[in-house]
Amino acid sequence: MAAEKAHGRRAEVLLRQHALALGGAFRLRNVVLLLLVFQTTSIVLLMRYSRTRASDGAPYLSSVAVLLAELLKLPICLAMTCATAGGLATLRDELLLHRRETLQCAVPAFAYTVQGNLLFFALACLEAPTYQVAYQTKTLFTALFSRLLLGRAIQPSQWLAVALLSIGTALVSDLRPAPRASAQPGSPLAGLAAVLGAAVLSASSSVYFERLLKKPAASAAAAAASLWVRNIQLGLFAAPLALLTVLANDGARVAEHGWLAGFDAVVWLIVLLNGLGGLLVAATMKYADNVVKCFAAALAILSGTVLSVPIFGFHLSFLFLLGSGCTIVATILYAWAPPLWSREPQLEAEGSSGGFPSSGQTALQEMQASSEAFQEKLPLFSAQYGSRT
Repeated sequence: MAAEKAHGRRAEVLLRQHALALGGAFRLRNVVLLLLVFQTTSIVLLMRYSRTRASDGAPYLSSVAVLLAELLKLPICLAMTCATAGGLATLRDELLLHRRETLQCAVPAFAYTVQGNLLFFALACLEAPTYQVAYQTKTLFTALFSRLLLGRAIQPSQWLAVALLSIGTALVSDLRPAPRASAQPGSPLAGLAAVLGAAVLSASSSVYFERLLKKPAASAAAAAASLWVRNIQLGLFAAPLALLTVLANDGARVAEHGWLAGFDAVVWLIVLLNGLGGLLVAATMKYADNVVKCFAAALAILSGTVLSVPIFGFHLSFLFLLGSGCTIVATILYAWAPPLWSREPQLEAEGSSGGFPSSGQTALQEMQASSEAFQEKLPLFSAQYGSRT
């Protein structure tokens, strides 16, 4: 009787520890999601304000802002690598001893650069609503590449959520103001091809980078620093590419007005949010999955449109209410899909009539492994972040 009571108390403690671990995972995902939505909403409003306000001097160059954001990420990631791994040994090993993994980061860095240029071209050829609707196909492509590259199962209810999200975002996007007419308009068909190509590059590159983030590490130190090391590796390729973009597209203006012409507190805040936003997206892919950031982008469009009502004088309509309803339903439907709760922690009998293991440490290890597997398969809802979208 005493032994059975002891087993019961031990099992209760283990179950509580398991519940706390799962609760911590949910809280971490919620915090990352909220921060990403806040960052994306803030930067959209600030960028809109910085581009529409009256200015006496030369406007700032967006390509320079992108370059500075990339340069900002490197020291932050370097500091976090030192803090999580206890030194630069892990970074040295990853860069010098694992050159293949470092070179693999050139793939998403190059794709992100091409994607950005495609989006600029598409905006010169398409009206804003057409661009917004077409670019939301990146959510669909993200789900497809998650299935192909990561082997992640997409449930029918989640496919329905993706469809609802696309419809809702398209309806809300009709309220967004059109950009100024381009001096060199192109073919709408070419613009549509460009935006679809950018959506494919955004989805494939993000899922590919997620795969790099979630590769098994050779050591505990490497696992702790993997997120930050991968961002350093990506930045080592992205920063030179951003510099080449500045020189190729805006070299003459830089020579005439300087690198920081038009920069003020608002622009520097945009650079800061862009730099931190890329790390938030990487954290989202590390602690949740890549489809999450697509849903975060949709929620940010909703919140940005709502805040634009008092700030920029936007007017709500039935389309906005309908679109917001579709997006909210899609978010809940995707987040609470049945597979989230398909893994139940179970205690297996180990030579005891009470059905509890003889070692509390063994049970704890099993529950921790179950928790890690649960977290790895747990999809959050949530793609837009400065230079990498």
